[in-house]
Parts: sequence; C-alpha cells; structure tokens
Amino acid sequence: MRILMTGGTGFIGTHLTRALLRKGYEVVVTSRSGLSPFLGQDRYGILTCDTTKPGPWQEEVGRSDMVINLAGRSIFTRWNQAKKMEMEESRILTTEHLVDALPSKEGPLFLSASAVGFYGDRGDEFLGEDEVGGKGFLAELCQRWEAAATKAEKRGVRVVRMRFGAVLGRGGGALESMLIPYKMCLGGPLGSGSQWFSWVHIDDLVSAVMFLMENKKAEGPINFTAPYLARNEEFSRTLSRVVRRPAFFGMPSFMLKMVLGELGQEILFSQRVVPQKLSKLGFQFSYPSIEAALGHLVHKSAN
Repeated sequence: MRILMTGGTGFIGTHLTRALLRKGYEVVVTSRSGLSPFLGQDRYGILTCDTTKPGPWQEEVGRSDMVINLAGRSIFTRWNQAKKMEMEESRILTTEHLVDALPSKEGPLFLSASAVGFYGDRGDEFLGEDEVGGKGFLAELCQRWEAAATKAEKRGVRVVRMRFGAVLGRGGGALESMLIPYKMCLGGPLGSGSQWFSWVHIDDLVSAVMFLMENKKAEGPINFTAPYLARNEEFSRTLSRVVRRPAFFGMPSFMLKMVLGELGQEILFSQRVVPQKLSKLGFQFSYPSIEAALGHLVHKSAN
C-alpha cells in the first residue's frame, strides 16, 4: 500500500513514518527542506515542495492508496498577523490542494489532522465528537481546516478528521518544552491549574492512526485523547513527581498572557475532550493515564 503524507518530517510525521515503514508500507512524504532521517531507506520517498501552492506534487495524490495530512506551521510562537496567516495557509491551502487532487471515484482514504482546539474554552463540559465547535482563533481555524477536508466526501472519499490533543513524546511535542523548567525546579501549574488538559501519548496516537487505517467503519471527526484526562494542576503535580523535582513556581495567567500574548490566553482554555469514537471502535490505549504516560516517557529519556 502506498501512502502520501504531508507534514511527514515533523514530530508526529516522523514517528508515524517509522511505524508505517516497519509494517511494510510504502511512504512518500512532502517537505519544504527535503531533509529526513529516512532518506535512502527502502519504500520511502520525499517530495521537496510547498504544499500551500498547487504543483506537480499533487500528481502523487492520485497514485496513492491513502493520504495522511499532517501539514501545519507550529502554533507555539508569539502570534501576529503574519504568523496567523502562516498557520492558516499551511493548514487550509494544503488541505484544499489535496482535496482538489483526489480522484473523483474510488478515491483513497483521507486522514486529515485537526486539534481539540476545535472546541474552544468549555470549562468542565465533556466533549465528544458530536459537540459543536467553540470560539477563538484556534477553534475557528480548526473548523475551517476540517471544513476544507470534508469537501473530499463529495468525491466519494472516506474522510477521518483527527482531532489531536496535546501530544506527549520525546524529541518534540508538548512535553519536550516542559521538561527543562521542571528539571530546573521552575515548573508548576499554568494559571489557576483548574483547566482540563487533553493529551495523548505519541505511541497511542501512532497506534490509533494505524488502527483507523484498517477499520472501514472509521469516518468523520475522531478525538485523539487519552481516556483519563487531567486538570493542569494534576498534570503539573505528576510531572514534578516523575522527574523528582519540586514544582513551586507555575505561571500566573497575567504573566502567561503578557509573555505569549493571544496564545497565552488560549493555552489557559479548558477542554475536557473524551475519545468516544476510538473507544466505541475498540481501540485499546497503552498509556491511558497521565502517570503511566509521563512515567514511560521520562524513564525512556533517562536510558
């Protein structure tokens, strides 16, 4: 089976590519730089291109049995109008160009990334896949991103919209930026710490993607979050215990907003997102609790 993956050299894409190659899939990824740790490996190819623009790279869509869309500039920067435009174009234009290139009949499975930011700030509300989208820049961006992917359904393509929680793993993702201050005894809760933190271990994310690739019942929005969520305060306390460092400091809301601007405000949003569809389809998480996930990842980094 031949798979085209946009954003395939990023944090999630690298982990997913490694797993797919081990399973014997043929993987072609897009990259702006053309750099990849898998260059030269059998069944691996890379297209150096800008997917926000139409071009010859789109021909690969029609040659693929499956398309996995992970393209998107990082949100973890101080936002301004130019940065917001980059975030929007990298997601929405790429998705639109993929959909334009999909075959009209018997098209490939289309797995397109999104995020739990879709739901906005929702307090203690349980958020399954059927809940409506929220408000705010990230919520509205995710909604437009998903709307672009959904247009592929009109071509007869089965579309899965993957709403990722904060991805915990080594070498990137949310955890990597958190470990340094915690190891220096500078960690702590963000704001009040009462907001819900929706997360997923990178290994479970990769396993869930591969599970959905083989499950013909999978379609529509699917939450990629662990079944046992944590409030930010609990996450902070658990990470402190796992790294064996006190977490005295934290970050008051006003300081977070002052340092990160609009992003700082959205980081404090509470999203209690549950993986209803994955559970219903029978997916089994290897790291369902925050203690199991952090224990594994921190222990792994020490070896």
